[in-house]
Amino acid sequence: MASYHKRFGHWAALAGAMALCSSPVVAATTRPGLTQGDWLIRAGAARITPMEMRSNIPLIDGTVETPDVVSPTLDLSYFLTDHWALQLAGGVSSTRYRVADSMLSDFDVGTIKTAAIALMAQYHFRPGASLNPYLGVGMVRSHTLRVDPADHIPDFEVEDINSMLLGAGLDYHLGGHWFANAAIQYLKVPTYQFKGEGFSAEVDMDTLITGLGLGYRF
Repeated sequence: MASYHKRFGHWAALAGAMALCSSPVVAATTRPGLTQGDWLIRAGAARITPMEMRSNIPLIDGTVETPDVVSPTLDLSYFLTDHWALQLAGGVSSTRYRVADSMLSDFDVGTIKTAAIALMAQYHFRPGASLNPYLGVGMVRSHTLRVDPADHIPDFEVEDINSMLLGAGLDYHLGGHWFANAAIQYLKVPTYQFKGEGFSAEVDMDTLITGLGLGYRF
């Protein structure tokens, strides 16, 4: 009986030591929230809605219009501290432009393919929590890749622009390394120009971006 208790004591001590050694690892892999040193990659989709669109088209007047579009999204965040993170995002989109109520009636202008890259600083309010809302501010650089004029529209160019970006969102821990994300962003776009032979226009609009995504922490 003494030998049994002695063997049982050894096994109990070994089990206790293993539990103590493994507990930090378990805590590290099962912690719910995002904290300093984490990387988070998100993929999703966003609805891009032009807001307060204004335009100036010499000679023929009218208004430049563009429809809402849904676009895939991809971003990468790094947490500098428990509260502060930097987010880098980028993508390519195609936007169709149209002129309405001009002296020449309504007509299509063409499609512009644009590459954009955004950098945002974010403040996260509840580091380590399952639900973590945040606010952010940053800049977006938009570069025109290609312009496809509509029929009977001469070739034209669209200048590159820098825009201010304001954002708010929240991350929700789904379990393990996975997070759900919802975000809303307001893009303050400066006046930009379309320039071509016999055709020019100035466009001034802001953009509302609403999106949902799925994130993975590593």
